Amino acid sequence: APKPAAAWSGIRSAKEDAEICTQRNIYTHDDEIVGGEDCLYLNVYTPKLPTEGDRLKGGYPVMIWLHGGGWVCGAGHSEFYHPKFLLDHDVVLVTVNYRLGPLGFLSTEDTTCPGNNGLKDQTMSFRWVHENIAAFGGDPNRVTIFGESAGGASVHYHMMSDLSKGLFHRAISQSGTGHCPWALTRPGSARRKAAKMGELLDCPSKNSKQLLDCLRTRDSVDIIATDRSFQVFGYCPMIPFRPVIEPVHPGAFLTEDPAFSTKHGRLLDIPWMTGLTSQEGALIAPGLYGRKNGELIRKLNKDFPNIAPITLLFGETCPEGEVKRVASEIREFYFGDAPIDNSTRFNVIDMYSDAWFTHAAYTAIRDYLEKQSSPIYYYYFAYRGSASFSRIFGDRDHNYGVSHADELQYLFPVGEQLFKDTPLSEKDHQMVDIITSLWYNFANSGNPTPEVSGQTPKWKPVRTRAFEHLHIGQDDVRMSENLILERINFWEDLQIRAALDNNGVPHQQKDEL
Repeated sequence: APKPAAAWSGIRSAKEDAEICTQRNIYTHDDEIVGGEDCLYLNVYTPKLPTEGDRLKGGYPVMIWLHGGGWVCGAGHSEFYHPKFLLDHDVVLVTVNYRLGPLGFLSTEDTTCPGNNGLKDQTMSFRWVHENIAAFGGDPNRVTIFGESAGGASVHYHMMSDLSKGLFHRAISQSGTGHCPWALTRPGSARRKAAKMGELLDCPSKNSKQLLDCLRTRDSVDIIATDRSFQVFGYCPMIPFRPVIEPVHPGAFLTEDPAFSTKHGRLLDIPWMTGLTSQEGALIAPGLYGRKNGELIRKLNKDFPNIAPITLLFGETCPEGEVKRVASEIREFYFGDAPIDNSTRFNVIDMYSDAWFTHAAYTAIRDYLEKQSSPIYYYYFAYRGSASFSRIFGDRDHNYGVSHADELQYLFPVGEQLFKDTPLSEKDHQMVDIITSLWYNFANSGNPTPEVSGQTPKWKPVRTRAFEHLHIGQDDVRMSENLILERINFWEDLQIRAALDNNGVPHQQKDEL
């Protein structure tokens, strides 16, 4: 687990970004491992440093950003998450680095290496903000944590964790919750992966302590470089090292299955905003079509019953006897008799959207609505701007709609790095105004539309099973309901999770190492 940093004397110059955590960024530099282990830093951006008089007034709202990247890659650095859009509003922005891959998420599923170090790093950053942010003009009693993808799921986990209680007051989960199938390691699986890591690095694993002592002598680059040995189909199963349910011990971050926590209302009752992009599955689809001359999409078409449980991740939770049935129902629902090829590209996108993101969002919102009394604001982001993240997810040449991560371009100037040849259009700049205003208002007051402007209607919280949401579209922003209902109902009826106990173990099987 992380420890607080030592104090320094004198004035510390903090004008440069710190090193990013050791990683292979599969989207931008697949062939190299970058970063280092001395990476647990955060950046603070403030409109102005406070005078004595300001301190009495209480300070600006604070927003702490948790980056996405599958707990495998990414960083809080200013190259991507620069403050220039959000600091048009009176807010203090904090961006955080946390350990990634096996360095952040290896677990032996016992107290030797319980896991979740990357999430504990995030909690430590919240504690630092709580204790110090007033010195930067921030109000420690108005802290919003927000994140996208694995960052969004992290936010949801902090709402469930006793370790993070009292350190934040509102939360935003963009395209990721603790219910996503990629967001949790099933019991037994983390132990097996730790043992496999030991084999790959020539570390004996008679017991957890011996394994861990040996891994600590290995270079972090070599540890990260084992990632390819865990891939079966393209990059899948994505995220071999994930958050894990820990044994109960002092300092544990997560001790029961998130599905159990939310079902029983065991999470913070605070204003929560969550939402999706309209083509989340464009995180995966472009790589299947665009890499290796489309070999992966042909494989998926030909060997769907065997590949689907791996790439759609339901094989991890589905009772063994049901896997083939589920695969054939999914194929039938999304494709009927059609082949999986270029002509069904948007069907492939929808299938991944629902398996990886949409149904999880539905479950999380449904549970929140039933158990919590604070408002929950739901959005659906369907605005396609000048550039799309589907380009860096594997295919520059085709339209994949509004991809996973596309809304980031309107919170942060990420496009200046990733899409240098495509500057934001005038319409894109209007979207920057809309998105940063909604997010800022929510951080400021817990209500994204305290006053209605010409651009956005009153964003009403979810009140019924019609799942009222803000539809952020190409030409307008409006309230809507019953989002992709037929697809949600299909996944509800699939029953791909065996009945679990609160440790996430299916009742009929206990895993032995």
